[in-house]
Amino acid sequence: MSWTRRRLTGLRHGAAATVLGAVFLAGCTAQPSRHVTAPEGSITTIRSTDPAAVPGMTTVTRLQRDERHRVFTGYPNVPGAPELTKALAAAVDEEVAPFDSATARTAPLPAGDVPELNVQWSLTAASGDVVGVRLVTSRFLGSTGGESRRTLWYDGATRTVHPSADLVNGPHGLAALAQRVREHVGSQANPARVRPDPRLFSSMGFNAEGDLVVEFSDYAIAPGTAGRVAVVLDGAEFGPLLSDFGRRARQAALAYRPKLALRRGASGGPSPTDLPSRAPNLGPQSATPLPPVDCHRAKCVALTFDDGPGPYTGRLLDTLAAHGARATFFVVGGNAVVHRDLLRRQVAEGHEIGNHTQNHRDLGRMPALQVNMDVQGTQQIVRGAVGRAPRLLRPPYGSTNSTVGRVAASLGLVQATWDVDVHDETTSDPRAIADRTVSSARPGAVILLHDTRRPTVEAVPRILNRLARKGYRFVTVSQLMSGLHVPPGGIFGGHANGR
Repeated sequence: MSWTRRRLTGLRHGAAATVLGAVFLAGCTAQPSRHVTAPEGSITTIRSTDPAAVPGMTTVTRLQRDERHRVFTGYPNVPGAPELTKALAAAVDEEVAPFDSATARTAPLPAGDVPELNVQWSLTAASGDVVGVRLVTSRFLGSTGGESRRTLWYDGATRTVHPSADLVNGPHGLAALAQRVREHVGSQANPARVRPDPRLFSSMGFNAEGDLVVEFSDYAIAPGTAGRVAVVLDGAEFGPLLSDFGRRARQAALAYRPKLALRRGASGGPSPTDLPSRAPNLGPQSATPLPPVDCHRAKCVALTFDDGPGPYTGRLLDTLAAHGARATFFVVGGNAVVHRDLLRRQVAEGHEIGNHTQNHRDLGRMPALQVNMDVQGTQQIVRGAVGRAPRLLRPPYGSTNSTVGRVAASLGLVQATWDVDVHDETTSDPRAIADRTVSSARPGAVILLHDTRRPTVEAVPRILNRLARKGYRFVTVSQLMSGLHVPPGGIFGGHANGR
């Protein structure tokens, strides 16, 4: 691509970014590079890879929720790369620990707000023996918050994890990169704060055209009002600075048909305590037809499982199939895209799939455009996997308002909450989870559980056996709603308390 065309491309994206409140830096018309202060969706977007390029990959999900804080984090468990999984777990812990400490010391927020920490991930490369994983951490603490960004790179040849700064050739390369960034960073940032510090250059990757994207965490070199700050350099500027590994990382990031080929079997040290092994999955099975259930006469209960699919969902499906039980799975888009096979199996076996948003953010604090994007992302993933989109939306944490209701209505979605919450994420004892569930069950109840947790999945056989002995039938949320008129955008949370 010629420089003339590159400049026009940058200007086009820059103009779009300006509409969103970002600034296209004036200096880019005079330099053979493209550099902006802009949100995602422009030339500053770091290229991502479909997780389908990594067969056998699973996800590690963490949920914490109480009256003082909400935490949802995720990262991939890449087969053959235990060192990477361990490093990602440590990186997430480095975000969660100070957040836990801060929320333990501060008073409750006004107006019922709850502090929130959310960690999203994406693959920036997965080809050959190179993997890149980008983590974006969002924080809300009332008067403070913002996003931090970090991209880790894995070298399968040496079985080592590299920070983004290792894409350039040592301290000399990092110093030269910092100088180029200072020249282009623009008026909203403070060039003096751009130092050759590896911690500052925590997230680097490549855009779709192979340019180097250097992005910074909020407040690192600019005020929080500047939004996401990123600088894009073309090959003439960054090429001589790349390390040998940086060149391999760029090649992997741009692979047209990425295919990961890591050596298996070598030990990279103990895995994190919450790291699951891949659960057995017997594959799609034909759903056993069940006779119609009149839940106005029968003792019905809807078991619902949030946050998956995950590494234990296949085992859970085996259990449900053995008991002839149906359930509703409220899936998170970031996990669903990894486990499309499990989505297809859920539908084939007669279960219902609901939308639990793309990133598990608190929708009640988001503007309509963001709510729509977060919901639509999962709609599209599920539709692409099983041929139809969900008809139910479960807002994370049950947090909803009129804005969420309007977005749900525009998409034809009913908001499905719950009336029994056993807080299964607070214990690792399957018996305790089963006891809480059985003791709380009532005819017409919608019960909240999580299939991303091994203890919960291990508790399900006990739950099914004990409730079946009490005469309960296990149905989907839509079956439980049968005969009721709940309009799109409306809320259904079970009717156990009204029976």
